[in-house]
Amino acid sequence: MSTVLMYARFAPKQLARYASDWYAVVEWYGAWDESDVPTVSVPQKSIDLFEFVLADAGTPVTLYTLGIHEGTIRQPDDVEPWLLSDVGEFFEPWSVTPAGVTALAAALGGNPFDSLVARADSAKMAAAGMALVPDRGRRKSFDKSHYEELAGFLADAAAAGEGLIVFYVD
Repeated sequence: MSTVLMYARFAPKQLARYASDWYAVVEWYGAWDESDVPTVSVPQKSIDLFEFVLADAGTPVTLYTLGIHEGTIRQPDDVEPWLLSDVGEFFEPWSVTPAGVTALAAALGGNPFDSLVARADSAKMAAAGMALVPDRGRRKSFDKSHYEELAGFLADAAAAGEGLIVFYVD
């Protein structure tokens, strides 16, 4: 199984609560599939590609690395081992403020996937292991659908004034 990033949208008050309380986030995460909070999940391999083509186009966006971590939700030192077995040894999601979401939405919304891929330096992509195979199209279509889904999700969150909590999911 590959790692995916799950983005969950929260109103500012909810975001503030979860961003300051690791246990509350763990509780929400344990039942996220039963909540009405909008989420989107994107494979990390696709996120890597998105960041690469955005940076290559002069629009560096950080969708999961430390640059956008406005607030890592730190795991307390005294967590019971049984709880870590439920969420994973290293469970530290991070939050993105509504202003950060607006910036991400603008970056993705202003750079359509096909345009980014067309402008990307294919030699740099290949050297970074990011090469798409346009003549076969499957990988490109797969990534394009994730890009468009994430861009729409971020646009909706920005329009609603919401922030995000981002989770690594294995």
